[in-house]
Amino acid sequence: MSVLCPLTNGWIISHDHFVRSIYERIDGIPARRFVFDSSLFQINTPFVRTCFRKDSSVHEVNCLASPPRKRRKKTENGPVNIKMKDAVYVKKHAAVLIEEGRKFGHFGYMPTSDDRESNNRAAQDKAHSFYVRCPFSSFLRLHGENNLSWALVTQVDGENYLVPAECKFFSYDVNEIQNKLDLLSRPFDLVLLDPPWWNKYIRRKKAKSVGAGYQMMYSEDLANIPVPALIAPGSLVAVWCTNSDSHLTCLLTKIFPAWGIEYVGKWFWLKVTRGGEPVCQFSEPPGKQPFEQIVFGYKSGGNRRQPLPKPDRVIISIPSAIHSHKPPLSGIRCSIVVHAKV
Repeated sequence: MSVLCPLTNGWIISHDHFVRSIYERIDGIPARRFVFDSSLFQINTPFVRTCFRKDSSVHEVNCLASPPRKRRKKTENGPVNIKMKDAVYVKKHAAVLIEEGRKFGHFGYMPTSDDRESNNRAAQDKAHSFYVRCPFSSFLRLHGENNLSWALVTQVDGENYLVPAECKFFSYDVNEIQNKLDLLSRPFDLVLLDPPWWNKYIRRKKAKSVGAGYQMMYSEDLANIPVPALIAPGSLVAVWCTNSDSHLTCLLTKIFPAWGIEYVGKWFWLKVTRGGEPVCQFSEPPGKQPFEQIVFGYKSGGNRRQPLPKPDRVIISIPSAIHSHKPPLSGIRCSIVVHAKV
């Protein structure tokens, strides 16, 4: 179960706990279970980076916050205030959610001086070793399914893979999906996308090391994904989106219309440490934020099995140290309460 604490306007969830629950039983391997290395979720303090001034002095700043820059003065109703609305909203509601969560025993970790010195080194090292062992250039082209009620281990090209219970999987380039539609049990009630939005951070990583980044897609490429062929009237579409104004605007004004869906609302995922602190500071746009957003749209008509998601909900979790590793959403239900410490 991924949901640890559903609250009035959001949820506290555990990615680590979710993975552990999926692989508690493995076919053919009695009394064994598989979990992520716990180091991946050992986010004990907000991330910092070491900067060197021209005078050779050293100071630490929040690693994800943008450096100070000159800004033109904006009017009270100017763009900065409009862009800041999401950050102010998330910060306000997250404070309430975290305080409520602590009443259930969550976010009780107290970082030590060693934690603050190490800057989450164990998690960062484990993520680095993951990238080395699983470079983005390696790409399997296959599909299959597991009809069992428990996970199984299967071998492909001499490598072992874990396949969750009762699932079908497809590993192909998304540009080939038009030619694979006959393999899919369409239409789907829900389509969830995590697009590799074009961004400068990944471009810089790829410039340093080809295997360090993933292949990005432009907005026009995303609009061409045949989502209309995957859904029917009443279907819900959810898209993980960056905090870039241009990405969000394109999603709402070009991509959603191209897919024939209407905007419903968005949720926010706030990434926090084990002690409940945001992993970086809330910043004035275009600075980096400690949250991401998931945007919902739906195809009108038809009968929905579930009500449309209420907008402006906040999800709080300790993130995986693997870049862009999104938390699970499948267990989110307002009626579920599981008391388990994060």
